[in-house]
Amino acid sequence: MSSQSGKSAESIIKEARQHYAEKRFKPALEQFTRAMKICSCARGMKRDRCTCKNFEKVALDDESIFNEAMYNCKCSVGKTFNKCDKPLHIQALDYRAATFEALGELARAQRDAEWILELAPRLLEGYLRLGKVARLQKKYEFAWKVYNAGIEVGTKHGLAEDPKMQTLYKLRQPLHLRYKRVDPLENPLEIVQRIFHYLDFPSIVRCLAVCKSWRRYLSGRGNERFWRSLIFTRKYAHRHAPTVPTLRKLLSYSRNDARELVIDDVLRFRLTQPKLLAICQNAKNLERLSLGGAIRDPLQIPRVPPVLTKLTHIDLREVIAEKPELLEPLMCNASQHLQDIRVAGLPQVGTRTDLQIPHLPHLKYLRLEEYSRPYPLRLEIFQVAAKTPSLEQLWLSDVQLGTGGLQEDQLDTIWPSLKVVVINGSTDSDPETSENIRRLTSIRRGSSLQHVDFDFRWKYDEHGPLGLRLLADLLNHQSPSVAASGPDENNRYEDLRSLRLSRALIVPSKLQDVVEDAILAGKLHTLDLVFPLEPFGVPQGSSSVQHLREHSWLRGASSIRCLGIFDFRFRSFPQGDEDLPLPSFLASFPNLETLEINSSHYESPELLSVFKAILNVTKLKRLYQTALQGLALDHLRALTTELGVELICGERPREWPMQIEG
Repeated sequence: MSSQSGKSAESIIKEARQHYAEKRFKPALEQFTRAMKICSCARGMKRDRCTCKNFEKVALDDESIFNEAMYNCKCSVGKTFNKCDKPLHIQALDYRAATFEALGELARAQRDAEWILELAPRLLEGYLRLGKVARLQKKYEFAWKVYNAGIEVGTKHGLAEDPKMQTLYKLRQPLHLRYKRVDPLENPLEIVQRIFHYLDFPSIVRCLAVCKSWRRYLSGRGNERFWRSLIFTRKYAHRHAPTVPTLRKLLSYSRNDARELVIDDVLRFRLTQPKLLAICQNAKNLERLSLGGAIRDPLQIPRVPPVLTKLTHIDLREVIAEKPELLEPLMCNASQHLQDIRVAGLPQVGTRTDLQIPHLPHLKYLRLEEYSRPYPLRLEIFQVAAKTPSLEQLWLSDVQLGTGGLQEDQLDTIWPSLKVVVINGSTDSDPETSENIRRLTSIRRGSSLQHVDFDFRWKYDEHGPLGLRLLADLLNHQSPSVAASGPDENNRYEDLRSLRLSRALIVPSKLQDVVEDAILAGKLHTLDLVFPLEPFGVPQGSSSVQHLREHSWLRGASSIRCLGIFDFRFRSFPQGDEDLPLPSFLASFPNLETLEINSSHYESPELLSVFKAILNVTKLKRLYQTALQGLALDHLRALTTELGVELICGERPREWPMQIEG
C-alpha cells in the first residue's frame, strides 16, 4: 500500500470512527468497508472472505483454530489471495465487526471476526474480537477455546509483553475456571491409576471411546486389573448387546485373566452358545460368575476339557429354572474350589431332588430360593448335607424340604460348622417341611448355631420353630419315622448371637430355654419378640401386657443391642406403665441401640404416641418402622431428628453372607 493510499485509509477510518462515536452506524459501516477495499492485498479485485472454514466445528472437535485459519482453505479465495496483516486493513475490519455488535447483528460481527483470523492468524485482534462475539452469543465454551488459541499463538510468536496478550488472559480467566480440562493421562502414573480405579465397568468401557490415547492406555499392559471384573448390568452403556468379537476383546484386555463376570439380564445381553463358549475359553481363571434372567436359547457348559474350574462363587437367578442343565456341570467342574452357591428359581425337574450337587468339600455358603409355582419340587436337604461337609451358612426361601437320606444319628454328625440358618416362606401347610426345619435347628443340639432367622408364620404352641416337637404331633397324627420326643428335647443354643423372628411366635418360657445360656454368656445381641393375637372377648391390651410380663426374665440384658417388636396391641389411652409397659421394658436394656417396631393393630396417631413414649425413655441410635406414613411420619421424623436418632422407613436389612464371630 502506498503512503498516499495509507494516509487515505487512515483518514477514512478516522472519519468512520467519528460516525461510530456519534452512533451513526450506517455511514460508519460504509467508511470502514471503503478502508478495507483500498488495501493493496486485493490487487484491484473484489476480495471476499473465505467460506470453507468452520471455526466452531474445529473448536468442538478440540482441533487447532490457528491451523484452520492458517492452512485449511479449499475455496477459490485461498488460491487467489494471500494473507494480509496490514494494520489498517485489520483495524478497519475490526471496527466494522464492533459496529455490527452495536447494531445487534452478531452473526455478521462473527463473520468479520472470523475474516480477521483468516487474514492474519498470527495477530491477536481476531481472537479478541471472535471471543467477544462468542460471549455475546452466550457460546462461552467456544469463547474460552478462542481465547486459548490466541494465547497459544501469542506465546509461540513472542507476544508475551503485548497488552493484547494480557487482555486475552484477563478475558479468559472467568471462563477458564469453568471449562479448563486436564487430560488425566498427563498426571503422574499413580494418580492416573487411582482416578480410573474409582470408575465402574460401564464407565471404563465408555472411556475407551474418548480418544486413541485413552484406549491405548486402558487396554495396555499394566492395566489388566481394570478388566478382571466384567459387570454387565442394566446401566451398561451400549445400546446393543456385545457381539462375540467384542466380548473376546474385552476379555483379552485382562490378558484372558478375568476373575468376575456379572450379567444381570442374560436376555438383554443376548447370551448364546457362542458367547458362552467365548467366556469359557477366554476366562479360564474366572472365580465369580453371576447370571440373571430367563433365556430360551440352548446353552451347554463343555465338560471335556473341563472349563471354569476355578469358580469359587456361583450366583444364578432364574437361569436354572429354564436351563437346569447348566447347574450340574458348573458345580462338577469347579467342585474343588466352590465356596458359595446362590440359586434363585430352582429347576422344575421331578418331584424330589438334591440338585445333583456333587461332593463340594469347601462349600461354605448355600442360598436356595424358590418362586411360587403350582408344583414346586422338594429338596432332599439331608442328601445335600452329606455332600457339603464344610457348610457354614444356609438360606432357604420358599423351599419345600424332604427327609430323604436322613440317618437316625445324622443330626449329631452333619454340618459341624453350620452357624447360620435363614428360612422364610410358608410352613404350616407342609408338615414335612416344618418337621425338617425343626431338625435343621436341632443339628448338634443347636450348639454351633450363631444366627437364626425365621420369617414365616408358625403356629403358636408351647415349642415354636426352635422347639423340639414335630408339627405332626400338633395335628394329632405322629410321624412313624420320628420318635415321639422329637429330634432332641435338650437343645442348648449357648453360642447364639442373633435370633430374628419377624413373624414366628414363640412362647416366652420356651424362648427363655432357647436363649438363656447365650444371654448369660453375653453373646446374644439381636432378638425379635412377636406378640400373639388377642382372643375374642378379652379386655383390649391384656394379652400383650401378659406376653410382655412373661418376658420379665429378659429385662436388663446387657448384651442386647438390637430388638424387633412386632404385632403388639396395648390399651387405648393408657394411664401408665400398667397399660403401656413397652417403653419401660425397652428402657431396661442399657446397651440397646437399634429397634425395629411395627404393628398393624393401631391407627397412625395412636401408634405415634407409642413411638414418642419409647423415644423419650430410651437412648436409641437407629429406628426401623414401616407402619407410619403421611403426617404421623412427619411428626416422627421431626422427633427423631431432634433426639439424634436415625429413622429408617423399612425393615432391617438381612446381611448375606453374615459375619461370623470366633
